[in-house]
Amino acid sequence: MSTHLISSIDTPDYGAETVRIGDLNGDGAPDLLFVQSLYGSREIRCLTAITILGELLWQTGEPSASNGRIYSDLPVQIYDWDNDGVNEVLFVRQATYAEPIEYRQGVDVIRERAKRYEGNATMVVLDGMTGREKHTFPIPAPADDSFLFADLTGRGRREDFVVKDRYWTMWGLSRTGETLWRWEGSTGHYPAIADVDNDGCDEVFVGYALIDHDGKVLFEKDPGDSHQDASYIARLPDGAWRLMFGNHGVHCLDVNGNEVWHKPMREAQHVVAGHFRADSPLQAAVIDRGYPRAINGNPAVLYLLDVETGREFWQRRQPPGGWSAACMQLRWTGKADLEEMMVYMRGDGYPVAIYDGDGAIVDEMEVPPSICGDYDSGEGVTPCHYCSHADVYGDSREEVILCGWKGARIYSNARSLSIPTLYNNTQYPGM
Repeated sequence: MSTHLISSIDTPDYGAETVRIGDLNGDGAPDLLFVQSLYGSREIRCLTAITILGELLWQTGEPSASNGRIYSDLPVQIYDWDNDGVNEVLFVRQATYAEPIEYRQGVDVIRERAKRYEGNATMVVLDGMTGREKHTFPIPAPADDSFLFADLTGRGRREDFVVKDRYWTMWGLSRTGETLWRWEGSTGHYPAIADVDNDGCDEVFVGYALIDHDGKVLFEKDPGDSHQDASYIARLPDGAWRLMFGNHGVHCLDVNGNEVWHKPMREAQHVVAGHFRADSPLQAAVIDRGYPRAINGNPAVLYLLDVETGREFWQRRQPPGGWSAACMQLRWTGKADLEEMMVYMRGDGYPVAIYDGDGAIVDEMEVPPSICGDYDSGEGVTPCHYCSHADVYGDSREEVILCGWKGARIYSNARSLSIPTLYNNTQYPGM
């Protein structure tokens, strides 16, 4: 194993399980944005920007250690919104839940939607360098879950929005908040976007439907008794697009909604496509969560599948208690043509693992218990940590950013980077 801890950050009051990554102070290096929210909702309470070495840049809102853990994804992004070369922070400020629909999950109160809202939700644009509010505009009241940037109007740049509520509705919005279209259906957790018809605008793959840039439904499938847990749009070397999603299995569709292949699973929670091995054009790494959802439940399983055919290359059983395991692609070795996959939340006390395309663990990173806090979600789940990745040094290899609600750690690959041999060397260049 050859990893190097390059940064250890303690966050006693402003830490969070949600971290966004981007250059905020304008020095060209990535910074970290910790996002705190009221658990059981997407109500954002505090944003804290720091450098990767832990230097505080700015903070807005009131930090509280109790708001560091998350119930779901949060509506926050870092992006050069006005295309001036400097990033902004955008987040959704909720409308008033005048008649909230609430239920209990263990000791926690969950608030996903309301029977009645007062006012609109608000898209807030902050100066990335200072955290000061630059601009706001109203958006539909329930639209306070995940959002992403998309080109819905043919500007040549992703300056419009796709915003969803928790599970029931998605809106296509212009950069000023104007509703371009509204779609109702089983949204799942997070959509995927790409210009799959090459018309200069993005299509949106949401739940079990593909939505054109103008809101036209290109195809829609019956969700049955499940929702989409993961979505991914990938393009094969021959130019063909594939739409993949996970629920009780992994499904791969073409752009017309025809199923190319399906692999049954208990709960396919994460699906990411990448080039992890050289003997097929594109592969999909998939996590099938263990069942039941408990510390003593069945372990999760990592699969690697061929995107063209659905053929299984291998599967790797995760440690006990890791039913909430997650995977993502990673450029860990810096090879030009191959990636690795990272699996985290593998169970209490187990390290983050990096797998190569042959299914071997090439590196592991310890998860300090001190950064995960100590709480019980009511489902018997161990304290959580989350991982992301970024090329911190600009050397073609990505670093791993591991965070919990009490702190963060950044790990790099300590191996020397392989480069071509330098031959015909001379002390007289230019001769």
